[in-house]
Amino acid sequence: ETGVHVERFAEMSGGWRVECRRRGRPLHVRAGHLYVCAGAVQTPFLLRASGIRRAVGDRLLMHPTVKVVARFPEVINGPEGGVGVHQVKEFSPRISLGCSIASPPYLALAMLDHPDYAHWVDSEWTRLGIYYAMVDGGGHGTVRGVPGFADPLVRYRVTREGRRDLATGLQALCRALLASGATEVFPSIGGFGPPIRAVSDLTRIPAELPASRTQLMTIHLLGSCPMGEDDARAPCDSFGRVKGCRNLSINDASLLCDSPGVNPQGSIMVLARRNVLHHLGEL
Repeated sequence: ETGVHVERFAEMSGGWRVECRRRGRPLHVRAGHLYVCAGAVQTPFLLRASGIRRAVGDRLLMHPTVKVVARFPEVINGPEGGVGVHQVKEFSPRISLGCSIASPPYLALAMLDHPDYAHWVDSEWTRLGIYYAMVDGGGHGTVRGVPGFADPLVRYRVTREGRRDLATGLQALCRALLASGATEVFPSIGGFGPPIRAVSDLTRIPAELPASRTQLMTIHLLGSCPMGEDDARAPCDSFGRVKGCRNLSINDASLLCDSPGVNPQGSIMVLARRNVLHHLGEL
């Protein structure tokens, strides 16, 4: 229901009591079997707020991604552009290259590191595209609650190996875009200087991307409540059932055990369907 915010839940006779707020007023919901499907950040946050903390939120995983804006001599973008579907999997799963959404608002955001060329978003946006280099790991993070705050504290640290892989992917991405006809390529690195215009300019990309100046992003969050048999590392079993709790299950991206190096959506959907069918006794 719109306007309902779940704060915590507690085990009770015959099931669970979920404490919520609806439009600012307390609301209590009772459930025989409780499924938590709030995503790789909110699921561990709710579990920890409810006193379930063992191996919960200790290892948030993602695919660190660095982006570039490329300018072409011909029109490549438009109002119905959406997200391009072409990708390069030559280096997969360690490194993947692909397209991102490149509408004017996203282009304006991506060009913040190159203010001298930001005006191109208004005059040249149909010739501009956004592309990415994504790595399969290179670090991990945590999800924690902070007393007095309603939102979780999320930390993630990219390792030096991850930053080296990102640099390798960035060089390969820029090389591919130049070979495809791009006239300028703008990496999302603060203070990078003039755009890349030739293969010889690729030497300006450091072998290890600087942590303080590189604008990284991700849309793949997973693995914060991994399934498995090792109780010290996995808070739930392979069907998402939380260990030590009756009738409590997780069924979202939190369950994945590692970063797959590809879009995890299909794996998450298949796993969720399998777990629901098992719960219903149909598997």
